[in-house]
Amino acid sequence: MRGIAIATLLVLLPIECHAQGGPNPGQCEQVRSAIAQHGLQSARKHAMENYGLSLVDLRNIEQSCGIGDRSRDRDRDRDRRARQ
Repeated sequence: MRGIAIATLLVLLPIECHAQGGPNPGQCEQVRSAIAQHGLQSARKHAMENYGLSLVDLRNIEQSCGIGDRSRDRDRDRDRRARQ
């Protein structure tokens, strides 16, 4: 019996874990839609309360989806000021 458990463990060890690396385009669209409909703070609050996500998790998702990219916002503001 112990030999079967060890053999099973040895078979399962080399199997790669295919965890999701980040949100897919459909999930990003859902996040954008929620933000557009309810606002960023409300969408964050909902995600934290209902999905157990931390603020770091939320920021990673937003960054992966290109939401709230502060560097892009700064570049856009700088370009806008330069045109004035």
